[in-house]
Amino acid sequence: MSTVRNTQIAKIKIAKKDLGMDDETYRDMLELVTGKRSAADLDFSQRNAVLHHLEIKLGWKPKRKKVGPKKRRVTSQADKIRALWIELHELGIVRDKSESALMTYVRRMTNGKYAAPQFCDAATASRMIETLKKWKHRELKKREQEEANRV
Repeated sequence: MSTVRNTQIAKIKIAKKDLGMDDETYRDMLELVTGKRSAADLDFSQRNAVLHHLEIKLGWKPKRKKVGPKKRRVTSQADKIRALWIELHELGIVRDKSESALMTYVRRMTNGKYAAPQFCDAATASRMIETLKKWKHRELKKREQEEANRV
């Protein structure tokens, strides 16, 4: 069995429980949405349709996993590259902050070896992080000099 299939069916069952549906109501809802009375008989798109119905029509909201205070999110190098890219956009250095623009930059910087930051090896990602930092530093320094020249 597929992991995606099992995850979708588990979400459907959790929604059923959270919404307080009895078995007959649940099966009637499945039949209304998909024409089938068992989640096990549903294909991928039918399971998605049921989840959509549960969320949009019936108001079920999946609960987010809670991260306790002791758990820290590990930031990958790809996340750092994205954060620097967005920061450069906010500073007006990069015109387009989209993922596709970042991917174009990564391909250019790696001579086409990597398509996105998450695929870069550690050394390449480190070099890219340093390159973005230096770019930011150069642009900020250039702005400072322009300001000084205006005064």
